[in-house]
Amino acid sequence: MKLSEIIKEEDIILDFKANTKSDVLKILVGNVKNHFDADSLLSLLMEREKLGSTGVGEGVALPHVRMDAIESPIVVLGRSQKPLDFDAIDKKPCRLFFLVLGPTKQEAQEEYLQTMAKISRLMRDVEVRQKLLRAKTPAEIVARIKELEN
Repeated sequence: MKLSEIIKEEDIILDFKANTKSDVLKILVGNVKNHFDADSLLSLLMEREKLGSTGVGEGVALPHVRMDAIESPIVVLGRSQKPLDFDAIDKKPCRLFFLVLGPTKQEAQEEYLQTMAKISRLMRDVEVRQKLLRAKTPAEIVARIKELEN
């Protein structure tokens, strides 16, 4: 499945205001709280961050967790108004946040890992990151990702 089919316009949060890693995770989780227990999900994400930061560098963070209640990967893309410290491996602040929720079922692992890999590959390109930072609407972001996948 293509990333542009996984990331839906309603799962894109543009130019939110946050001051801490915890704030960012709360905002991202708030977008899926109707589907899951927000407190449990937030707790799982904070535990995951204790294992090692999901700030992958170049202004991008990829917080992720697997849950029993998930059948196939869900991605929430958030863009912060200002760069935030997310303990990234390159020590640079982040503005683009991809929350990836994946299934725990063994047969669904491949799709989850492929989703993470697709995001990582796309975000390596400075031009791609700039396009996502300049996009004015969620529809424009989905369109950019779709054109980059083709």
